[in-house]
Amino acid sequence: MPITPYSGTFAKPQLMHLLRRTLFGLTKPDITYFTGMSMSQVITELLTPAPVPSPPVNTYSNTDPNVPYGSTWVNAVPDGNFTGGRRDSLKSWWIGNIIQQNRSISEKMLLFWHNHIPTEYFTEPYIFYRYLNLLRTHSLGNFKTMVTEVTIDASMLIYLNGNQNKNTAPNENYARELQELFTIGKDLPTYYTQADVVAAARVLTGWKTDIQNPAAAVYFNPAHHDVGNKTFSSFYNNTVIAGQTGATSGINELNDLMNMIFAHNEVAKYVVRKLYRFFVYYNIDAAVESNIIAPLADTFRNNNYEILPVLTELFSSAHFYDMMQFSSHIKNPVDLLTGNIRTFNLSFPPSNLAGNYTSWRNIHSRCSNQGLALGDPPSVAGWPAYYQSPGYHRQWIDSNRLRAYKTNTDSMFGGGFSGIAADVLAFTSTMDNPADPDLLIEEVLELLHPLPSDPPLKAQLKAILLSNQTTNSYWTTAWNNYVSAPTNTTFVNTATSRLKTFYKAVLTMAEGYLS
Repeated sequence: MPITPYSGTFAKPQLMHLLRRTLFGLTKPDITYFTGMSMSQVITELLTPAPVPSPPVNTYSNTDPNVPYGSTWVNAVPDGNFTGGRRDSLKSWWIGNIIQQNRSISEKMLLFWHNHIPTEYFTEPYIFYRYLNLLRTHSLGNFKTMVTEVTIDASMLIYLNGNQNKNTAPNENYARELQELFTIGKDLPTYYTQADVVAAARVLTGWKTDIQNPAAAVYFNPAHHDVGNKTFSSFYNNTVIAGQTGATSGINELNDLMNMIFAHNEVAKYVVRKLYRFFVYYNIDAAVESNIIAPLADTFRNNNYEILPVLTELFSSAHFYDMMQFSSHIKNPVDLLTGNIRTFNLSFPPSNLAGNYTSWRNIHSRCSNQGLALGDPPSVAGWPAYYQSPGYHRQWIDSNRLRAYKTNTDSMFGGGFSGIAADVLAFTSTMDNPADPDLLIEEVLELLHPLPSDPPLKAQLKAILLSNQTTNSYWTTAWNNYVSAPTNTTFVNTATSRLKTFYKAVLTMAEGYLS
């Protein structure tokens, strides 16, 4: 039975819900751009892969003999003197890509796949850069191809010891996680066996890494490959992968292994559940499993594990636009901080390359302090908020993270990112009726809070704009004075002070954490 398509009105609330879930941060220019488009047109554009971003560059040293300042290091030979600098460059670059994203889901998908098939920064930076590029390349493409390629990616081979897996001493780490975390899952009535893990490990023997050689960082050594037949359990229909010899034996048997795993119906269901929890809601009850997960899994399987048809069907469904789904997500720390930065159009001048990288590195650290360090997942399972019941995304909220978030919000309005701060006057000027406190509050809350706001909250915010006075003119006059004389220091300071306090209050209210 196909999932029910959405047939209602695709108006501003539905558009904003879709953008909140697919982009980092909701911006007024994005809303304006998409307004008037049909749901299908919006989804098509959102699901169009973004252009591949320019690679990260050297802003860490003027003395790197292999990489001139301002040039990329991703193809340079490793140099222990600059590993830390290149790693920081990569962290900065990733945050910069998120902040500068276009109107595509690509950056959200990169985070999704990094959480689903994670590795860590601890390897040579160029190795991790290639891993990210692999995920980006396939993020809206073919999942089976992605898993096949990541299996023999240098970052993964090092992370889960695949480069130590040889015929005389099979290493089971990757073979286990491939089935348990990346494709099949571990919560089934019947299950693959330990013998299946061993057999898969034998299939994957012989792959090696040479990280000192970027031109051939991964290679296959036939002498370390197990050439015997590999027999799997009834879970895989007692499949036998015939042992092979020679230079192509590794890739041939890898393809046989993937064909066997992806023939199992559970792969599609497992990955669709992960997509659902990331983009819709964490709780999957029997009705959702039957009416949403199962038909989406059929779509996934029937399209040979192409990701795009699944996302198109999900984002076009009546279930996705059910009002119960609105504001049901607690944002992760990257979504919170970079989303606010994007919403307020915090400006990082492209000409100031070193300053931008420093600010982006600062933002990466602040996200890490709130519990989501891009490139450094807590385990091979990713972040607990996406798999650990019963808390799931509620795990993003605790006293330490709340304090860190408030510090980050204050920094955004106080120049905490290398002296860069949100221009509250310029941002407010983009609102439709900035001189009217009631209309300004309505529009700002619509943009920053997914839930309708109650009168006491609006009254609290209005008191800030009115300096605790009772008539609208106290704000209207302050704003109009600034507009009429934008170089008058007194007028600028009055409007700026009230707006900063106002926006800080809006962002730190509970509704500001929701998506």
